[in-house]
This record gives sequence, structure tokens and C-alpha cells, in this order.
Amino acid sequence: MGIMDMMVGAISKEKKEEMMTSMMPLMMKDIDINELMPKMMVAMFKDVTTDDIADYLKKTLEDKEKLKGMVDTVLETNPMAKMMMKKYKSRFGFDETVKTLSLSIPKHNWKIPDTRNLQTLWKEEGVEDPPKIMILYLCNAIGGYEITKNDDLLPMTIMMPMGLSIYENSNGEVEIAFMNLDMMSGMFSGAAKEVLSTSAQNLENALKEAVV
Repeated sequence: MGIMDMMVGAISKEKKEEMMTSMMPLMMKDIDINELMPKMMVAMFKDVTTDDIADYLKKTLEDKEKLKGMVDTVLETNPMAKMMMKKYKSRFGFDETVKTLSLSIPKHNWKIPDTRNLQTLWKEEGVEDPPKIMILYLCNAIGGYEITKNDDLLPMTIMMPMGLSIYENSNGEVEIAFMNLDMMSGMFSGAAKEVLSTSAQNLENALKEAVV
């Protein structure tokens, strides 16, 4: 048994319930939710029954201030955004990152049918000193076609092509952001699941040439 399991096992069920609210900000700030939170939740609540959870939720709903605090915490940490989008830091400057990915992405079964320089567009609209942001639109033509064979999945065409953003943040760091295709693949089955999963892996391989 690991040290973490021993520590968690020594905590009473009542204390674990109290920790649900107090530990939430620490669990959700600056962590990889997809990897760490499930492990912590399993360890922390392995001895908590459904009745325990129901009682806790009932008490929380009755305490409006506590409920508001929980909602505010979730909104501030924005867990859905962290799960839906992936973000990496680049080891290059902005222009070099754009150039590197423009060359590496087509080597991994993706095409770049279009790009959009948001900084240029904003300057044309009179915005002073806009940030550096370049959107590379990625297309997996064959994979996309396989998905559209199912009429129920045709709404997924709103993501075709998919945007990958290269930008310089307020600290001068260059980051790469894109939709979490691997997580999305878990929401589907059949061709959609296979296409999204394979495309996610191909994109990760392409990004290796630029990410830290």
C-alpha cells in the first residue's frame, strides 16, 4: 500500500465529506484533471457509500453559502475547458513554432487547408497592439469522410477542419492549443471513435517537434 493510500485510509468518512469542499480548489488548480483527479477521487472516496454522498449533497443544498462556494470554485477553475482543450508550451518562438508545425503536421496524416493570422485581422480592424495568434486549420479528409457516412454524426462537420491555435500569452510564452480529440473519442463508438483516437495520436506525434 502506498503512502497516499495509507494516509487516505486513516481519514474518517465524516472528515472525507468535509474535505470535499475544502480540497476542491487544490485538486482543480494547475493539474491535469484527466489524469490526477480520477485517481484522487477513487482513493479518497473508496469507503464512502452512496448514502454518504446523498446526505452530503442534501446538507450542501440546504447550506446556500456552501453551495455557492462550491459553484464559484468550479467556475473559477473551469474544469470543462481543461478537459475539452489541450495546451502545450512550445520550445520555440512564435514564428519558429508556426514554421515547425506547418512542416511537421502534414507528415502525420493531417493536411493544413487554411490558416488565419488573427493579429493581422485585428490590425486591419484598427486594434492596437493585438496579440500574436495564428490558427492552423487541420483536416483529416479520409477520416472525416468515414464519419460522415453516419447521418447522426454529420453535425461533427462543424469541427472540419479543426483549428489548432499557436499564440503568445501575456507572459511572452508561446503555447499551442487544440481540441482534446482523445477525450472526445471516448464519447463515441465505431468509425468516429477510431478516427478521433487515431487522429489524436497522429497530432501528438506531430507536436513532438515543437512542444517542451
